[in-house]
Amino acid sequence: MAQPTPFGSGSTGLGQCLLSESSPYSYLRVKILIVSFTFPPNKDGISEAASIMASGFLGKGWEVEVATSPVEPPRSEMAWRGARIHEFTFTGNGLIKYPLRGDLDNYQLFLERGDWDVVIFHAYSWSIYVPLKNLSAISGKKILVSHGYYALQWVRAKSFPWGLGVLFMSALQALQMFFWVAKIDRVVYLSNRADFKAFFDHWIAKFMRFQGRRVIPNGVDPAVRGRDAKGFRQGLGIANEQVLFLCVANYSRRKDQGYAAQAFRAANLANAVMVFIGSEFNGESARFQAEDEALPASQKTGRVIWLEKVDRNATLDALAACDVFVLSADHEAQPIVLLEAMREAKPWVARDAGCIAEMPGGISVRSKNEMARQMVRLHAEHDLRTLLGSQGRNAVERTYNYNNYVDSYCDLVSEMVLGNAAHMNCGNTQG
Repeated sequence: MAQPTPFGSGSTGLGQCLLSESSPYSYLRVKILIVSFTFPPNKDGISEAASIMASGFLGKGWEVEVATSPVEPPRSEMAWRGARIHEFTFTGNGLIKYPLRGDLDNYQLFLERGDWDVVIFHAYSWSIYVPLKNLSAISGKKILVSHGYYALQWVRAKSFPWGLGVLFMSALQALQMFFWVAKIDRVVYLSNRADFKAFFDHWIAKFMRFQGRRVIPNGVDPAVRGRDAKGFRQGLGIANEQVLFLCVANYSRRKDQGYAAQAFRAANLANAVMVFIGSEFNGESARFQAEDEALPASQKTGRVIWLEKVDRNATLDALAACDVFVLSADHEAQPIVLLEAMREAKPWVARDAGCIAEMPGGISVRSKNEMARQMVRLHAEHDLRTLLGSQGRNAVERTYNYNNYVDSYCDLVSEMVLGNAAHMNCGNTQG
């Protein structure tokens, strides 16, 4: 697949995007602000989605700016592939107990003084909560990209009131959406699913019959693949005949790698290896490892490997090297890492979270015992692994790919800038 051409330093500022010859417009000049609390060099799913969008718009010749959070170590330059970076620092989550603090006034003033044609807010964070009180002061059309909404998912705390207070305040914050969602021109969801779990925001929008709803699934570049699967296995001493289970996620309570480790131990697979790759070791990874170490020797069949600080290329090699991809997170929407496993034609087994159950190429489960049983099944049935892997790869080529993702957003932006009568020849936004 041809890679998008980066926005050149010699540009006059406003990009140009060629329309179809039949269009009443010869060129579309667009200036876009992408707001995301996370952006490269961060490697999480929202950062990946926002950066794919920015890269795609730049490839169309559009002018792109990005508002995001600072990173550690600091960025070496305030630009990314031709997009100008603006940083804003915030603490808190917007709830009463943890109000947002930091660059509130500076960020609001920045938005009000901008002259963008379209402002795209990624996820529910300071990016959208700060300007909610004065959205009308922001010029240009406004798009909110939902990456899932978990207001009604209870995270039990150890002490009274056991996290119920946070759950109650989160629910109140979610209900406020009835009063402000119509002030957003378009809200983009990853799936048609609307429920009281990961897609509560979509349920609210559907209940309100909000006409600005759109569905655009995540996408990855089908051409980006691991290059040294054999080298990854050899580096960890994993034989070719051993079935390699792989889990890639930041070590956290929400990603819950301990769940996958316990399922793997329960599967009792002698000729198998379970590899975990996380950004870096922390208190949660220490807890997961301690729980595994505490098991009696009779329950430690197979081999478990914990890794940290694995670079992007080595992670892609790991995805190419594995036989089965495992995702144990209990809070997900439409994880990009799962799409990356599907891109490598790898079957997956994952907890039923977000819209994972409707994605092809794998098996969703609802308990550790069920995950263990499916691990045993996938370990034994090579043909099943091949079939599921092929289904996942086909789905990436057909639906969950870079071109569809970028073209759908390009089409959405053109719809908003030009009006419904003049869309660019760059894909169809799903309704």
